[in-house]
Amino acid sequence: MSTLDHRRYYALLLLLLWGFSAAAFGQNTDRFHIDMVVYANNDPGNMYEEDWPDNVHLRYPRKWVRLQTNSSSPRIVDSSDPEFAKAAQSLRMSSRYKPLFLASWEQDLLPRKKSPAILIQGGRQFGKHYELEGYIRIAVERYLHVDTNLWLVRYGSRSGNYYLPHQPQSYDEPEELSSLADKAFESSPEYLQFKQQNPDFEPSVQSQQDIDHPIEQIVVMKQQRRMRSDELHFIDHPKFGVIIKVTKIKAPKE
Repeated sequence: MSTLDHRRYYALLLLLLWGFSAAAFGQNTDRFHIDMVVYANNDPGNMYEEDWPDNVHLRYPRKWVRLQTNSSSPRIVDSSDPEFAKAAQSLRMSSRYKPLFLASWEQDLLPRKKSPAILIQGGRQFGKHYELEGYIRIAVERYLHVDTNLWLVRYGSRSGNYYLPHQPQSYDEPEELSSLADKAFESSPEYLQFKQQNPDFEPSVQSQQDIDHPIEQIVVMKQQRRMRSDELHFIDHPKFGVIIKVTKIKAPKE
């Protein structure tokens, strides 16, 4: 083998080794373990202490994922961080708080513009909806970024001017199909009253309101937080809250 062939051979070998190492590094660099609980504040004193707007504009983004046990990312796992587990146990033991959603999962985090929304629902089910619905988005750049767009729904005997979007079920759905208003409700007195109070509201982001489960109140938690990994974070709200811990998964030692 000539000197030139040797050089080409070693150059190709180094290129292959570098590519393999980069791929292995990339698989672990941005993979994180996430623990999160969303809880309601059961303190009866805060039920009517604030006036919450009823012209909420709720919709789901086009880019979304669901937590699953059989997917690579995000993938539900059984284990949780000890510090987080202790905080979640304290919530369960307190009569003041009611856990609505509790999960641990692994996820390959991306920059904010590329990060998908993670669909969330929890608490009691009322027809096709739940007490807690919405989504969160977790991304990594220089810092961790957690964006919440969650809504807590109180169902009762009387109906307010609220309409809930249904969570998307398939990527094949036409755009905003899960958010379209049901035609039967566009002529209802409740919907007409809603339109009078909110003339700029777009019907395409509304959905059918369940007659059997009237909605008395919807409170939205829409926040953007910059966080550090390996730290327990609290996202506060008078009506409900989030405890979350994001831990970087270290590459296995060889």
